[in-house]
Amino acid sequence: MRTDPYAEWAPTYPPYAHNALMEVEQAAVLSLLPPVSGRRVLDVGCGTGRYMQLLAALGAQVIGIDRSPAMLARARACAAALAQGDMMALPVAPAACDVVVSGLCLMDVTDLDAVIAEFARVLRLRGVAVYSTLHPSGRDEGWTRTFESPAGRRTMPVCWHAGDDHKRACSGAGLNIEIVEEPPLTPGGQPVAMVIRARRVA
Repeated sequence: MRTDPYAEWAPTYPPYAHNALMEVEQAAVLSLLPPVSGRRVLDVGCGTGRYMQLLAALGAQVIGIDRSPAMLARARACAAALAQGDMMALPVAPAACDVVVSGLCLMDVTDLDAVIAEFARVLRLRGVAVYSTLHPSGRDEGWTRTFESPAGRRTMPVCWHAGDDHKRACSGAGLNIEIVEEPPLTPGGQPVAMVIRARRVA
């Protein structure tokens, strides 16, 4: 029986942007962040702590959440405030956060509406969510996610969500999409990520 792929991936998953796609995605996420110094920021799907480190360096009070115990074990080197939890049932009180950040996690989500509703639930009124995912054009290109583990090369499934899916999910959750960035790997190239900033207005 094969183990949880994230348990296999965690020991070798670096807590920093470790490929070109992640580099352009991260630059877009950071450019869309509101001021976070002194603010309570929830990093949803924190993994090994990539965004927690960056947010803490900006002065944020960061809480990291991930469903994978193995990833959280790695993230403990980056932050003390960690919790295990699912994106569709965040272990956080309503209106407890100023900002939600989620980097390249929605590819694991079949029910986008439920996850975006959770982002909105934990945000204070006028709070901001900044989240990223693989660009939906990758579906037609046949993109996959792979990684090397002691058991060999693993392929991860991808849940694709079109731009209209994000509009519907945000609108239904009381979030107003303010900016959508679609960074390519090279100027003028095909977008590889979609990065959204949305504000809780209801």
